[in-house]
Amino acid sequence: MSSKKPDTGRSSDPCEGYLVTPPLQEAASFAGLLDHALTVLPVAAVRLRLAETAPEKMKQTILDIRQIVDRHDAALMLDGFPELVRETGCDGAHVGAEDVAAARKILGDNFQLGAACDFSRDLAMLAGEKGADYVAFGPFGVEPEPEGLALLTWWREMMELPVVAAYSPMAETTDLPHPETLGTLAATADFLALGITAAGESFNPLWQTPEQFLPLFTATSED
Repeated sequence: MSSKKPDTGRSSDPCEGYLVTPPLQEAASFAGLLDHALTVLPVAAVRLRLAETAPEKMKQTILDIRQIVDRHDAALMLDGFPELVRETGCDGAHVGAEDVAAARKILGDNFQLGAACDFSRDLAMLAGEKGADYVAFGPFGVEPEPEGLALLTWWREMMELPVVAAYSPMAETTDLPHPETLGTLAATADFLALGITAAGESFNPLWQTPEQFLPLFTATSED
């Protein structure tokens, strides 16, 4: 994600994809879906969520996913587990805003660090002060709250730190949900996070037919 160079004020740079995996116990069953999504969509980063398994199995899953992500020149961010980033060759970690200082101490200055900030401006600003390289607001649902969109817009216009809009629809969604909402998020944020539902499960429309999401990113580049 370091290739993104945000400016203060509204930028003409298009939004990029930020894929979030469901919790994985191993890579093989998900590898094809991930590879296809990375082929179709302009993705800056993949956030790998790991299921709690034996440490060696978790490391192997990271290494297997990293091979796929590296082929597509995207960054691989671990969801939590900053202590595994250096050992497995990942690009960084994504943690809660309150954990940024501790994660930065573990990572040092050479790895990327993202912060989940819910819909809190205060948490986002604190995360930036403690060493986060980007902040994430959300999860936005099918109908994002006006306050959440206002915060996203304010941050993009006023702050230099890149911002991710995390979109997590309801689990029963089976098709491209509310394209107007997704279009608004893509037009406002630096990165649009897709891949899981509000329950943290696989967002199947994204992984099975990523082609339907491509206009979200191409449209912003033509404005």
